Amino acid sequence: MSISQKGLEDLSKKIYPIVLAALFAFFVILLISIVRTSLFGEVDLHKYAFFEISLLLLIAVLAEIGVIYSKQPSAILLLLVGVIMSESVLGFKIFKDEELIHLFAQLGSIFLLFKVGLHSHFKAIFSKENAVVAALGVIIPFIGGFAYATLTGGNFVYSMFLGAALTATSVGVSVAIIKEAGLMNEKFAQVIIGAAIIDDVLGLLVLSFVLNMPAGYELPQIASLFGNAVQGSITPEFRAFIIPLFNMVGATVIFLVGGILAGNWFVKSIIDKLEMNNANFLIALAFLHLYSYMAEVIGLSAIVGAFVAGLLLTNSRHIKELEDKVYPLETIFVPIFFISLGLLVNINDILAFAWPIIIISLIAILTKIIGCGIGALASKINKIESAIIGFGMAPRAEVALIVASLGLQRGALSSPEYAVISAMALLTTIFPPFFMNYLIAKRNVKK
Repeated sequence: MSISQKGLEDLSKKIYPIVLAALFAFFVILLISIVRTSLFGEVDLHKYAFFEISLLLLIAVLAEIGVIYSKQPSAILLLLVGVIMSESVLGFKIFKDEELIHLFAQLGSIFLLFKVGLHSHFKAIFSKENAVVAALGVIIPFIGGFAYATLTGGNFVYSMFLGAALTATSVGVSVAIIKEAGLMNEKFAQVIIGAAIIDDVLGLLVLSFVLNMPAGYELPQIASLFGNAVQGSITPEFRAFIIPLFNMVGATVIFLVGGILAGNWFVKSIIDKLEMNNANFLIALAFLHLYSYMAEVIGLSAIVGAFVAGLLLTNSRHIKELEDKVYPLETIFVPIFFISLGLLVNINDILAFAWPIIIISLIAILTKIIGCGIGALASKINKIESAIIGFGMAPRAEVALIVASLGLQRGALSSPEYAVISAMALLTTIFPPFFMNYLIAKRNVKK
């Protein structure tokens, strides 16, 4: 018995939704299976890399939706989301491919500072005001960290490392808040960015000095080395201090001055003579990553190189096209950068060494507020904006983490000392932005 065409159509109409429902159900089962395996099972990291990145981006989208209701900057929410998703809170590691997450986070910080460089001007960055703010933002935190470590029984090397960690400044979160508020062209924003770049250079010079100290030396022996040098006795130990420091200063000067001169020529002679299509945009990206790589190799942070690259492209005739083309990259990678900072928080370490961490974090925040705030006031910036500068310079984030990790690798820091500095770096990144956001809102009301 044959089935009519109409009968076939009626049958297909009945079967079609059942098939769709079955496929949907199987997809849900597959998804649950994959999620379960990814979170709890033994996984091939390369196979599930896309799952982890997709999950990160989904979380970033949800956090952006939360911004609308909470009226908080997305950078802060993303940081808090990262803390909630950290292993110490959940009890298991949700993201297993740490190297991939770290790579994507680095790209996020690079694209963020590159975009900031595109909106900046050279004279506004390397100004007298910025130099004053940066100098006090290094000297006062270093003294505060060194004094606390010494008074609480820390040896000379630990005291120097803590002082070096407190000189650091990582303005990724601060820049994101200022950018979101549409205040990137304001003077206080330029001071934060410029002073942070100078801080990075000065802080890493301090780190270079600390890393090359002879093992086991205390302050009297160090003073003796320099005293002998003043009297004309140049010892091998003294050379171990000075030569790496001079190498760092020389490499930094060559990179900043030579890189700016060469970069200006490249932008005018190569990039501006090309049309900014997708293929030629890759040349601009290569330029960005070359400067980031060079900065990293000589001991500066990659974000310094990214910022310089953006700064050099500010006067390009393609500035608008560059901003448009880099926006999708910024949208993808920057949220991962902020979430990754939160993921690094270890609640257990914070609880185990709660009081030292709280005290050092307060010292870290207050010394930046005092040092940078005084520098801003001396530069005739009003009180609210000086306070914004102080809080904006307070986050330590990855720069202090680099200092701590180097100390641990060289055997200069114990595991508890490393935990304390790491927790300080993350706490100073999470809390100051809340105060900064409040002060920006207060400033806008007064304006």
